[in-house]
Amino acid sequence: MILIQKNVRSKVCVPRVFAVLALLIAGLFTGVTGANACGEPGKATSAPSMPWMQNQDDTNWQPTIVGLWHVVYTENDGTVFAQTFKMWHSDGIEFENALLPPAGGICYGVWKQTGHRSVKLHHIGVIWGSDGKIAATFTIDEEDTVSEDGKSYSGTFEFNQFDASGNAAGSFKGTTAAKRVTFKTPSTEVD
Repeated sequence: MILIQKNVRSKVCVPRVFAVLALLIAGLFTGVTGANACGEPGKATSAPSMPWMQNQDDTNWQPTIVGLWHVVYTENDGTVFAQTFKMWHSDGIEFENALLPPAGGICYGVWKQTGHRSVKLHHIGVIWGSDGKIAATFTIDEEDTVSEDGKSYSGTFEFNQFDASGNAAGSFKGTTAAKRVTFKTPSTEVD
């Protein structure tokens, strides 16, 4: 009798599982289409509601490094070394796009909190040769502190470059100065 009950139960459950899966799949295909999600070309629509962004004005930023920043690296002699857009993620990953014409430069790093508003970053990058091969690698080690209002940060960095064989090829130190990028930041704020 127990074997008959298991067979009956499994025969009843299998169709139910398939019915639920079919409904889920149908729901995925009948949801918002790409055109509806992004708007129709040539027709202006209002921006979607993003309540978590609506209260981000000039007065309520938290003193955290997490977010998007416009960063200026300056060597100790006063020469601007680079400008970048840098994203600090809450999981300790950092992503940076250097404003280097014509192609830019994308690099990654890891960071950890070292104080209430302070962080330490270890950043690794690649310098490509004109032949498409790795010409050099580099590291940037930073120590930065976010301002109390959360709108800027500053700190120090050390840049170390290595040739394609891994031999030291130069280094220098400098300072960082960054401004937080918000949904209200105009593109004209980037030098």
